[in-house]
Parts: sequence; structure tokens; C-alpha cells
Amino acid sequence: MSNIDLFVMGFKNLWRRKLRTFLTVLGVIIGASSIIVMLSLGFGMSKAFEEQIAQWGSLTTVNVRKSWEAPQPGKKEMPLDDKAVASFKTLTNVVAVSPTLQVYGSIINGRYVASGSIKGIDPDSMEDFGFEAAEGRLLNNKDTLTVVFGGQMQNNFYEPKARTYREPKINLMKDRMTLTLDPNYGWSTPGEQKVNYKEYKIKVAGVLTEGNWETNYGIYMPLKDLQQLIKEKEKSENQKPQPGKKNSGYDQINVKVNDMKNVQEVQTTIKDMGYEAYSLNDELESMKKQAAVIQAVLGGIGAVSLLVAAIGITNTMVMSIYERTKEIGIMKVIGASLKDIKRLFLFESALIGLTGGVFGVGFSYLISFVINKLSVKFGAAIGSGSTKISIIPLWLILASMVFSALIGIVSGYFPARRAMNLSALEAIRTE
Repeated sequence: MSNIDLFVMGFKNLWRRKLRTFLTVLGVIIGASSIIVMLSLGFGMSKAFEEQIAQWGSLTTVNVRKSWEAPQPGKKEMPLDDKAVASFKTLTNVVAVSPTLQVYGSIINGRYVASGSIKGIDPDSMEDFGFEAAEGRLLNNKDTLTVVFGGQMQNNFYEPKARTYREPKINLMKDRMTLTLDPNYGWSTPGEQKVNYKEYKIKVAGVLTEGNWETNYGIYMPLKDLQQLIKEKEKSENQKPQPGKKNSGYDQINVKVNDMKNVQEVQTTIKDMGYEAYSLNDELESMKKQAAVIQAVLGGIGAVSLLVAAIGITNTMVMSIYERTKEIGIMKVIGASLKDIKRLFLFESALIGLTGGVFGVGFSYLISFVINKLSVKFGAAIGSGSTKISIIPLWLILASMVFSALIGIVSGYFPARRAMNLSALEAIRTE
């Protein structure tokens, strides 16, 4: 029996019993679409976690910070100095390293004030660390007393002496501004000794794009300038360096990794060197583990539906054997081999599974479309993002169709064996 004869005969046999075939295929459609939709929700959840954490900062950056705890007895705390910066630059998969100093200060714009963290960074590394200017430009090594503001910094200005709130009209790029490291600028405490902090006229190079929680309200300036400002601040406060104590170094060193998949390796290497290292990948991995558990539960629920569909295919093929017993006997008498009979029944069951899988994919896309539409409207109503909560990757589509066909073949194997073992003479005598 040729493959074409096999296809034509199998298709005709299924078409003769259209209602039963349709109901069996419908079971496969429900089972396949259940698994696809359930897994797509898990993929959407993982993607949503990744996008949410990406708003907190870069997923390819390792933050090396000073330890919050006192060093253990016999263990020396590793300083965050230029030597540490040089050692991090030699690590594999590291593309940029930037030391960071941070101090609290205020920006003064006429009667308006904005307080926040002023961060000194290496200007050459800003582009490597993903800083993007919505207005103006990023910092460069030629800048002096120049800053770059976070994307929402203009919303941080207020009028300390105003009795009622008035929305400030600020143009970050054009207005004249000064900077001071006075932590209490605009406020005074009775009886407190007043310190004369310097005020510095600053230039604004640019304003960063919005969307990153870590940089939205940041004030960035060249590291060398902030180091000088901190020295002058300590001098104003009459802080004297302790004898024999060296410079404490940087507050933080940021290490940029070339790919997110290499972050964990670089972070582990830095920890092995004795430093405290943290990355947002720690949070992402934790969330992904939670999503994987939920995805497994949802996938198991969908698998039950596909199991029921497999039982339905087996039932359909067994009933087909009982109805076609005489036909099977005639096929054997006229010379059909046992292999051909087996192939015929396996083809019919595989065709049921594959058809159910194809239509199941289409039905899954429809359900996913509806879910995403509703999720976008719901997210807009509560003010959240429009991230899709159902994502169906291409490999899942192909895998579901192949898996549905395999389910059909496995379900039809026992009925096919039963058809092979029928006696030709007894089958012909059957009415």
C-alpha cells in the first residue's frame, strides 16, 4: 500500500464518521489550547517580572558596595579604591567599570530648591552604562561643575518659604542654577550652629530619558569635581582626617557586563575576591523561580485536558476497529500486510492529533488576544503598564503541534496492535 493510498483511505475513514471525528478532534483542541494558554501565562509573567525589574535599573550591572555589617574577626574589609577598579576591569565579560561617590545636596533655582543625591561618576562610562539624554548630552571629561539631571528631576523642585503650593516652572536646560552640599538648605533649626557651605554655579549638560527609577531623580556630575566639592564640604564642617587613616575610597563601583547571562558569573567572581556584590538579577532569578512554579501548576492543569483527549482518541480508534472488523479481514485476504494495517490506524490517530493541535494553536491565539486586550484595559484603569500577560513563543506553537501528533500516535498504538492481531477468517465472518 503506497503512502498516497494510505492517506486517501485514512482520510475517507475519518470523514465517514464526521461527528465522532469532530468530537474527538474537539477534545484535542481543548487539551492543546489549555496547555498553550497556561504556559503562555507563565511566559508572560516572567517577561513582566523582567520589565518591572528593568525599571529599577540595569539587569547587566553588578553593584559593588561597602558592607553594611562590621567585618568578621580575622576578615579584612576590601576597600573600594582605584586598585579595585583596575582589578574589575580585567575580569572576563566586563565592558566598563565606573566608581561612584554619592553625597546629599541641593540644587537652587531662584526661590525654588530641589534636594537629592548628587552622584559623581566617570563621564566616559555613561554611555556604556545605558545613560541616554532626552535633552542636551551626556557628560564628558572636559566638563567642570557640570551636571546631568534625571528625567523627572524638574518635579522635585519646591518653594521652601511658600505657604501654599504652587507648581514651579522650571526649565532644566536654560535656567541658571547653583549647587550646594548643605544638607539642610532652606531649613533652619533653632540653636544649631550655622555652617557656611559654599554655593557653586553649575552648567547643565543634559536631561536623561524617563522610565528608570534609579536615575529619574538623580543628579550626576564628573567624579573629580564631586571629590573636590566633598573636600571643601568637610573643610567647612571642620572635619579633620584621622591620623594614619587613608581615604575611604568610593561609595560604590558599578561593573557593566556584556550580557545578562554572564552577570551571575561575574558577580560570583567579585564575591570570591572578597567584595560585597549585588545585581538585580538576584531579584529576577527569585521571581522567575516563583513564575516557574506557577507555570508548572498551570501546565499540569492543561495536561489533564490533553490526557482526556488522548483517552478520547483511543476510544475512537477502538470503536473504529469494532465497526471495521470485516473490512480489516478483507484487507488481509487481498494481500495487505500487517505493517500496512498498523500504519493505517496510526495515521488516522496521528491525523486526529495533528488536526486538533493545529486548530488548538489557532484557538490559543484567540484566547491570548482576548486576555491581552482585557489586561491592557485593566492596566490602564489602575494606572499600570500595558505589558502582555500572555506570550506564545514560536517554539511553543511547533512543539504543541508535534506533541499533539505524538499523543495521537501513542493513543492509536494499542488499537493498531489489536487490528493487526485480528484473524482474517474470523473478521470476514463477522457481521
